[in-house]
Amino acid sequence: MKKMVKTKLTLTVDPEIIAQAKKKAKNRGTSISRLVENFLRFYIKPTVHCFNCGKKFDVTEAEVCPKCGWFKCPHCGACGCNLSEEARKVAYEMKKVYDELLLTDIRYKS
Repeated sequence: MKKMVKTKLTLTVDPEIIAQAKKKAKNRGTSISRLVENFLRFYIKPTVHCFNCGKKFDVTEAEVCPKCGWFKCPHCGACGCNLSEEARKVAYEMKKVYDELLLTDIRYKS
C-alpha cells in the first residue's frame, strides 16, 4: 500500500473563526486540515450535481447555456432553462453562495 505524503501548510486566520471552526469540526468528527484540503480540491476542480439526472460533473469542463447562464449537464443536457421559475430562483441563490465561496465568477474555464 502506497503511503500518502502530505505537505504542511501555514495559514493566517482570524482567531475567533479558527476556534469556532475547530470546535465545529471536532463535533462533526473531522479536522481543519481535512476541511481545507477538501475546499482546495473543490477550488481546483469544482463539481456540482445535476438537478435533473443527479450525476456529478466538473463545471470547468461544462458548457454554459447562453440563455440562462447556468451549466449544461454533460450527461443529460439539462440547464436552468429546464427549471420552473421558482426552481430557477433557488438555483440562482445557490449560485451566489458558490460564487462567494470561490471568490470568482463560476463560468471560468481554467
